Amino acid sequence: MRRPLPEFGPALLRAVVVLRRWWPEVVLGLGVALAILGPVLRRGYLLRYDLVFVPDPPFGAMVWGSGSELPRAVPSELLAVGLSQLVPGDIAEKSLLAGCLALAAVGAARLAPVSHPLARVAAGLGYVWNPWVYGRLHLGHWAVIAGYAALPWAYAWVLGVLRPPPDGGGPSRRSAVAGGLAVVLGGPAMVLAAVLTCAPALALARRWRAVVAGCATLVGLTAPWLLALTNRGGAIDLDERGVTAFAARADTPLGVLGSVATLGGIWSRYAVPVGRDQWPVALLALVLAAAAVWGFALTRRRWPSPAWWGLLAGAVLGTVIAVVPALPGGAQWMTALVEHVPLAGAVRDGTRLLAPLALLQAVGLGMVVESLVTTGARALAPLVMLAPVLLLPGLAWGLGGQLDPVRYPAEWSTVRAVVNQDPAGGSLVSLPWSSFRAYRWAGGVPVLDPAPRAFRRPVIGDQDVLVGRERIKGESRDSDHVAAALTVPGDPGPALRRLGVRYVLIQTDQPGGTAIESRFADAELVRQDGTLTLIRLADGGSSGSARTVGIGPTLGYSVLGGTLLIALLYPAARLRRMLLSGTFCRRDRQ
Repeated sequence: MRRPLPEFGPALLRAVVVLRRWWPEVVLGLGVALAILGPVLRRGYLLRYDLVFVPDPPFGAMVWGSGSELPRAVPSELLAVGLSQLVPGDIAEKSLLAGCLALAAVGAARLAPVSHPLARVAAGLGYVWNPWVYGRLHLGHWAVIAGYAALPWAYAWVLGVLRPPPDGGGPSRRSAVAGGLAVVLGGPAMVLAAVLTCAPALALARRWRAVVAGCATLVGLTAPWLLALTNRGGAIDLDERGVTAFAARADTPLGVLGSVATLGGIWSRYAVPVGRDQWPVALLALVLAAAAVWGFALTRRRWPSPAWWGLLAGAVLGTVIAVVPALPGGAQWMTALVEHVPLAGAVRDGTRLLAPLALLQAVGLGMVVESLVTTGARALAPLVMLAPVLLLPGLAWGLGGQLDPVRYPAEWSTVRAVVNQDPAGGSLVSLPWSSFRAYRWAGGVPVLDPAPRAFRRPVIGDQDVLVGRERIKGESRDSDHVAAALTVPGDPGPALRRLGVRYVLIQTDQPGGTAIESRFADAELVRQDGTLTLIRLADGGSSGSARTVGIGPTLGYSVLGGTLLIALLYPAARLRRMLLSGTFCRRDRQ
């Protein structure tokens, strides 16, 4: 009697087949992750601008979006905290970064309609190795990069809908939902980028059922963000100066249009790769972008017409939205849009919507390399394939050595344990009043205050952001009330107690930290370790202003879980129906 195969046998066989077919993509994904993050894969945390992970993070207020600020970290923070429960936080951080970069490269390489390994590698390399990724990695936007990495996989599903493979394979509904889940990690802007990327093709093909299904799936996956926003209550008061501050800017001698066409133009001058302000580099980057667009024109013979026109339309729309605030009169038009249209503030940082253009150019670059291979110019193919790396060497090896792992001082763990073990209600105020910190033990790199991610209770801090010399006002009403209390001369403790504050954390190694510590005359000193001073306010938290996880965030994550559950169970249910109806048996008899 023949023994049955182990249950893992078919799965292992499929994995071997995939590796044999996808070996260039697998090598590319691993190579890209190692080339960019190689020197920082040792133990320690990467603290840089918005990239903030902490040791043993709790499922605190930031995870649920239960504060009065906009829930920008929902649901990406849940993934970060959840993964940090399985592995140490620094390993979780680098796993997410490496995974995003590898998935972006593999997805673009598989999406390009090319067969030669060099061409596939060129498409994947072009999608990852560009100024767009450099800028987002420099600013620590790991969740935005996750949404970016999902776009090729989402568009592969669109191609599967428009032209199903003859063998019945292709991206499944489950893989499409997995890609959608990665898209929503990037927030509303990357969801809009995904809509711009995928919706035009489906609309041109009149696949309205797919459009409705895709929209319903995105709504289900974005439910945590939407319902946390509803739970926040009140109108969203966005500072109109943010439209100009976050507008695309010229980071090359080619002006704004030339910078955007070469996937640059990010608003922060510090996030611009070294050398882009030089004419030779800028002109070569423009030539490469033009060649990639020409290569994309060649895909019209290999893709269904709606897919080709759809991606082109999405790239054009995203580019227009990114450029409009930088055009004469465009800032006023965009300001009016942000003021009167709900959630339009997602497009303030419009260069995030260059993601469809990056995908178009990546596919086109793959076609250029395949054309060189098939027309006999094989010697030029490796040069074109490596052109993105040659034009942007600063992305390699931890942004040219700018990324460096660090370790939190021991006092952070001590203070966090004291606050998190306190069962009493009330929030915590983090001082000095500044949204960013610059720690000597972290190399002096600007980084968002880690306190909101370190404590289980709501943390109130400064929400304003400095962009150049412009101070862009935040959207937290609690933050405004605390800021007003701190501006009053004398001891701010009584005013903070009335606002429901129980703890005050003062980081004395920051500018103004020592001076503000002396203002709290009538408060209990809980701990004073190293650079952290923890103060407890008498009767703090007795007010009702301390927020808990409301029905909105809870319902939002329930909807997200239900969406994923339906996506995972639906194919199995369909399979059971086919078995019960005898469909497979009839096919066997045929």
